[in-house]
Amino acid sequence: MQSITSDQNPRLKKAMRLHESRGRRQQQRIIIFGENEIRQALRAGTKIDEIFVLDSVQSDSDNDVLEVAGKDVAILTLPDQLFKKLSFGDRHGSLVAVAQRPDTSLSNINLKPNSLCVVLEAIEKPGNIGAVFRSADAAGVDAILLADVKCDAFHPNAIRASLGTVFSIPCATASNKAIQDFLREQGIQIATAKVDAKTNYFDLDMYQGTALVFGSEHAGLSDAWNDQVTDVTIPMAGSADSLNISASAAVMMFEAQRQRTAKRNK
Repeated sequence: MQSITSDQNPRLKKAMRLHESRGRRQQQRIIIFGENEIRQALRAGTKIDEIFVLDSVQSDSDNDVLEVAGKDVAILTLPDQLFKKLSFGDRHGSLVAVAQRPDTSLSNINLKPNSLCVVLEAIEKPGNIGAVFRSADAAGVDAILLADVKCDAFHPNAIRASLGTVFSIPCATASNKAIQDFLREQGIQIATAKVDAKTNYFDLDMYQGTALVFGSEHAGLSDAWNDQVTDVTIPMAGSADSLNISASAAVMMFEAQRQRTAKRNK
């Protein structure tokens, strides 16, 4: 382990810049807070460059993560004051990792004929993106595709809201057209979630390969998704006309899994 005692340390200064999207773009690296999230990244094969450790707290769980990280990962200890700066005082455990940004090229996504995908267009809040990943992980979704990206899936708050599942689900970013062409080439039906759709989501056959497409809460889906195969909606019993994006996605993803489980058990 190497001890860092100054906020002028080059490695620490570079890590601090990863709080900003500009810094993450320039370095093509990301910052990961928390033992569980780092463990998920390691399990998925994410390349970890270094792990910063609060020098006054090292639990057995933390030590296990450091052991899994291996000898090729730099381990850097920080006193409490510097660790608070790195974590912006919002401490989640006593580990912070810096990693190479995972490749999110569409060419890396491999789908099967009956794959279940989620497409998120222009989602601006990282917490919503992370929450969708968390539900998608639980529902067995095969891939998440981000179209017209406004917020990176590897934003620190997205990673945290996902509980690290952003590393376990294949993810790609591309234009609307590229994603639409890709899904059609794979024979995946496209179902767009819209408030005014005539078809209820549970009437859609999601046993076949399906991509569920969701837009931002503020603007909904753009015109690029008009005239797709099917528009679906969640019927609302109250005065609100829609759910939060992460709730809507969860409802539809688990309906897809319900249908698939029912078909397999027949």
